[in-house]
Amino acid sequence: LRDSGEHPVKLREAVTSPAGTTISAIRELENHGVRAALLAALEAARDRARQIAEQQL
Repeated sequence: LRDSGEHPVKLREAVTSPAGTTISAIRELENHGVRAALLAALEAARDRARQIAEQQL
């Protein structure tokens, strides 16, 4: 994604069928807040990594 500069939605649209199983699963995950939980987990990991790095200085 970074190299192509494409938005993630474009990739999703390229690999899912409008009424297919993958998009159904993605919608269900989004309905249950998985995206927000994943982003929060990544931010927590990033913040902790920064704390650890600062302690090692």
